[in-house]
Amino acid sequence: MLTGCNLFGSKPGVYLSAFRDHLGQNHIAGLNTDGESLFSIAVPQRAHDSLMLPGAGLALFFARRPGNLIYIVDLARGQWLRSLQAPEGHHFYGHGCVSGGGRYLLTTENHIADGNGHIGVYDINDEFRRVEQLPSHGIGPHQLKSLSDGKTLAIANGGILTHPDKGREKLNLDTMQPGLAYVELNSGKLLSQYHPPHHQQSIRHMDITSADEVVVGVQFEGDPDQVVPLAYTHRGEDQLQPLPATDASWRQHRNYIASVCVDADGERLLLSSPRGGVVSGWDLSKRQLLAIQTQRDGAGIAFNGVARRFLISNGLGQLTAVDQQQLQRQTHHSRFYQNRIWDNHMSFSELPTGTSA
Repeated sequence: MLTGCNLFGSKPGVYLSAFRDHLGQNHIAGLNTDGESLFSIAVPQRAHDSLMLPGAGLALFFARRPGNLIYIVDLARGQWLRSLQAPEGHHFYGHGCVSGGGRYLLTTENHIADGNGHIGVYDINDEFRRVEQLPSHGIGPHQLKSLSDGKTLAIANGGILTHPDKGREKLNLDTMQPGLAYVELNSGKLLSQYHPPHHQQSIRHMDITSADEVVVGVQFEGDPDQVVPLAYTHRGEDQLQPLPATDASWRQHRNYIASVCVDADGERLLLSSPRGGVVSGWDLSKRQLLAIQTQRDGAGIAFNGVARRFLISNGLGQLTAVDQQQLQRQTHHSRFYQNRIWDNHMSFSELPTGTSA
């Protein structure tokens, strides 16, 4: 049974993340709100992102490209119950979300034969039966989020063509076309799509505020000496809006944003760059860079609304708490796991009141 889940605030919660140990074994893990281990489960494929289904008491972990499994974990027992497998001829991209009033699980997928991006739709209430497939309207769909209307999806199409036979080799860097697509959930219709200024600004990761402002992170596949913005916002404008920063600040991120995380108020934003060894903190409401902190191999970021703080993981096994307003480290709430190389993503969810933890 999970214990010690509500050390901060009245509601219990759980952090979810994947990691590899120093022997190369892949794991999925849960942590309580004080960063203490709740479960750690060895799995055959490397997992990437995760989410919780509060009403079902389940956690889902998505296999990283080109994996084809989603691990389903019983949170109350910390046990791996079963796996979902991508349909034949598809693989996952490591991300998913829930929409349709909590009924449907949506996953980003690659159709291997033609390289087109698909969104798999799974009925949570019917044992995760795959009920539909929607187009992502791009190549390499990565992270996706549901807007507050429950009817619209925001999809980060990274634009990069890959094939499992070629490992993680990028096959179309000269012709890639990344974009942020808005898609109607019921029909799969493309409502609108927005492209970054440079066709090699691969949009991979994103978060969304309660007011439906979308924030996307970029991994630049062009000339490494060229400086481009690595984060954009969008909320109804005619084009993506770059977050303003000096060239020197963007250079510190080494052309690579891993995790994008906004707070519950839509005021604070953290971006992690494992390649740059930094995490940058932003005042999103003022569109202002506040701080760039050293975080060696900085990886996942999650916001805990009860504790009013972010938690950052890295590839050295560290978990670092950061105050929401001041964006300062809180070392007394940090932890270190010597044998855990944390993946680039972390999620946090509150558990419903009365949930056994």
